[in-house]
Amino acid sequence: MRWKKLLEWVLCISLSLLSLTGCWDQHPVEDRAAVAAIGVDPGPSASNYRFTVVFPNVTTTPSSLASSVASQQFYTVSVTAPNLLAALAQVQRRESRSLYLGQTRIVCLSSKLPIAVWRNTLNLMADSGRFVLTTWLVASPQAARVVTLAPPVEVVPEVGLYNALICRCQAIRWPGRSWRVWTNMETEGISPTLVDVIVRHHRFILTHLVVMGSQHVQTWSPAASLGWAYLEGRVLRATSRITLQHTPMVVGLIRGGSHLGFELNRAGHITVHAALRYTGVLLGDPGGSDTLARDRLVEHAMASTIRAQVAAAWNMAQRSGTDPMGWHRDAAWSNAGIAEQVGHWANWTLKSRVTFRLREEGVLR
Repeated sequence: MRWKKLLEWVLCISLSLLSLTGCWDQHPVEDRAAVAAIGVDPGPSASNYRFTVVFPNVTTTPSSLASSVASQQFYTVSVTAPNLLAALAQVQRRESRSLYLGQTRIVCLSSKLPIAVWRNTLNLMADSGRFVLTTWLVASPQAARVVTLAPPVEVVPEVGLYNALICRCQAIRWPGRSWRVWTNMETEGISPTLVDVIVRHHRFILTHLVVMGSQHVQTWSPAASLGWAYLEGRVLRATSRITLQHTPMVVGLIRGGSHLGFELNRAGHITVHAALRYTGVLLGDPGGSDTLARDRLVEHAMASTIRAQVAAAWNMAQRSGTDPMGWHRDAAWSNAGIAEQVGHWANWTLKSRVTFRLREEGVLR
């Protein structure tokens, strides 16, 4: 009897050790092929797409980094496949090391792809469990060009576009975290959003918002994109050019926020009350003696400019039948009676009130 109890204890301890979290399934870093970025473009047929997978060059060392050009710090593998998982399987067959997706920084989807491909790719990323939640999703007319552009960086595995999106040094705090885009795609009353990336003269240009609708992917104009950012409180350090009494002026370092309220009347009409408060700095010294009067005119002109951009975002949302602000979701959550209005803009009205003030920060004034 004693040896049976001893055997039971040994089995229990063995099973407990196996159930503990640890490094049982880990591989040495030299045996892994870490993916830095993935681009998805239209392929040779309607059911096959071009996948461009970017890897850090493991032959690059800290001592050779200074002498190696940016294009040599990464290498790419391109395959044609019907979906993301099939593409990764093809890439794995070409690699002598185990494919690792836990450090993927950028997944770029071509804006020329059908919306079904976008949705399928996002679902496969979420269901696979192999992608880190902080992966950034972006759009571009040429996805392969975006993921293969490697500007000089300090450390080889880093991706320049990813650093630009997380540095909070852009004019707008752009959306696109994979977990957020997938969550919004699965949530009624909000349209998933991400940033459109244009490559020009070996540089990234970020000025357009991309909105996923039910039937298509739509790229918004810069004015509508700024209006969306003002409504969402995502403006970090925007710059605006205005003309005052035939004199061009530049207002920079614009920041602030917005407050929204939803009103439902007895007729079922919904009114969105948006109160926007922003500040900025007048760059340069236009001259003149009556500085106070001039500043008031600048503030009035900036308030009008922001109001026009907000109107552009509102009109774009109505025309496209999308809601990148998530107002249908927020309104339904705040008032049960509004839930019946989710899914369309009929009987919706926007009333915006914009307040803009200049800050005195001594910037070239």
